[in-house]
Amino acid sequence: MSLLSIRPYQKISSFLGQLSLAALASFSLQVQASEQADIIFINGQFETLNNNQPRANAVAVKAEKFIAIGSNQNIQALAGTNTKIVDLNNKLVVPGFVDGHTHPMETMWLKDEWVDARYPGTTSVKQALQNIADRVKNTPKGQWVYVACVSASENKFVEKRLPTKAELDLVAPDHPVIVANGAHMAIANSAALAKMGVTKGVTRLPHGAGVLLDQDGNPNGTITDGMGDIPGSPTPSQIQQYYAGDIAAFWNQYGFTSVMAITPAAAIPVMQETSKSLSKANIRLSVSVWAAPNGDGMPEDLGRFEMPKEANPAYFRFVAIKAWVDGENDCRTGLMNEPYLGKLDTDPPGGLGTLVTPQPKANQFVAIASQNKKISMLHCSGDTAMDIGLNAYEQLAKDSPSQTIKRIEHFGVFQLDDEQLRRAKALKKYGFHFSVQPIWLLELVNADYENMGVKRARTGYRFKTLIAAGLEPAASTDMTGIYLGNINPFMAMYAMVTRQSDIGIFEPQEAISVRDALRMWTIWPAKAVGEGNVKGTIEIGKYADMVVLSDNVFEIPKEKLKDVRANKTIVGGRIVYERN
Repeated sequence: MSLLSIRPYQKISSFLGQLSLAALASFSLQVQASEQADIIFINGQFETLNNNQPRANAVAVKAEKFIAIGSNQNIQALAGTNTKIVDLNNKLVVPGFVDGHTHPMETMWLKDEWVDARYPGTTSVKQALQNIADRVKNTPKGQWVYVACVSASENKFVEKRLPTKAELDLVAPDHPVIVANGAHMAIANSAALAKMGVTKGVTRLPHGAGVLLDQDGNPNGTITDGMGDIPGSPTPSQIQQYYAGDIAAFWNQYGFTSVMAITPAAAIPVMQETSKSLSKANIRLSVSVWAAPNGDGMPEDLGRFEMPKEANPAYFRFVAIKAWVDGENDCRTGLMNEPYLGKLDTDPPGGLGTLVTPQPKANQFVAIASQNKKISMLHCSGDTAMDIGLNAYEQLAKDSPSQTIKRIEHFGVFQLDDEQLRRAKALKKYGFHFSVQPIWLLELVNADYENMGVKRARTGYRFKTLIAAGLEPAASTDMTGIYLGNINPFMAMYAMVTRQSDIGIFEPQEAISVRDALRMWTIWPAKAVGEGNVKGTIEIGKYADMVVLSDNVFEIPKEKLKDVRANKTIVGGRIVYERN
């Protein structure tokens, strides 16, 4: 029992009543940590985010978990002859960051293998086409060429559009080419369309992708939500390398100790095999599986996705399944109640975005997760899509009122009305959680203004409102390899606290505190993956996951938050990253 939980009781013994708080702390420490520590961290400013013991100067770790938290003197008393002691030089230490929604395998593949046509390094269609032409010169005929553009490139390129099918045919007549405009829209050349079996009049592919046609019924090259229908993936050996170490190395340098790893079903056998050989890893992977964007192919029995008995569940756990209800607002495919402004050649018919998973399928999908006691994740960007997600969870609560976690990905990011907020609050008692992507403030607000208009755009990114409603938004990078800078949680904190955006200060009344920004990267995403009891705070019995910061985020000017770095990342008491 902690000191703060003891204090409300009036009838404690006279002996305890005469003890000082310091003596009580020492007494509690000795009871809870009788064994010698494996490693002790001293001389730190620990911000635990545990309300019962919010601050400390030192921690002791044994068997990868915290066994004591307190003063330097008390913690050092737990050192034995084999205990390692690390001096933190009075630096601020916070719980290890938890990335609540990300695609790590795809990130490594896109980062290392795809043609780079990302803004701001690539500022125009002309430059993107030159980058593609340069790759084609060194690629054997007939091989696929994949190109990464950031989402909303049509807003960012100087031409205010994307490359066309005809332009791609000119620079790559003998290669199938896919240009990804973010993760939810792509432009394909004629060779790629032929490889995919797209012919005149075809508007839908087997796994949920949409095909846009010109006025004569021929495909114009635009593919929406084609992640399940566009062929290509890293090789099994690459996937093994990613999960064995590359993902950890990339995420650790930004203070991440855990990620919600959204993974295609086809890659799960490789991850399962990899997990057998890693008794310890440098990052904890909570795995969410998708079979097709529209939920097709998800089995009734999810047992095939469980990690093998040889895997260490502290590092590899299958926890969730995911489907996409719609596309995304930044490429005008998020499913909306009212049309997007203007008209582009890449807009789906009707101008309202794309429906990937209709209501009946969404209901069926979340029921499968609930029956298997797994988290259901519904991607819902547009306001109509969010209503579909809320409908599915309200129906599930009626049919099976369990606490199984029910998530909407991107809930309230692009827009949120008061009725949707009310419905979300009502679902909280049934296990409702959601992820948000705060760094998009710095990248997509201008696109929201251009695509949706000021009135709708101003209802997005209402983090203070969501927190005040008790909804505990889980921050995430949503890394896919598109915006490589999205890996940086400190830039996201800077945006949340200052409300800086790509159009200047945006809705400043929605600014949040630094402490809440930290909660959005620690305890709240830990809860959203069902692991709040083992991670997210510095607390006895939890995994000893921490990040040592270059600066004290509570003392520096808020504008300096973007310059903060992770000095050390610690997983289970092991220093897995250290900044030079």
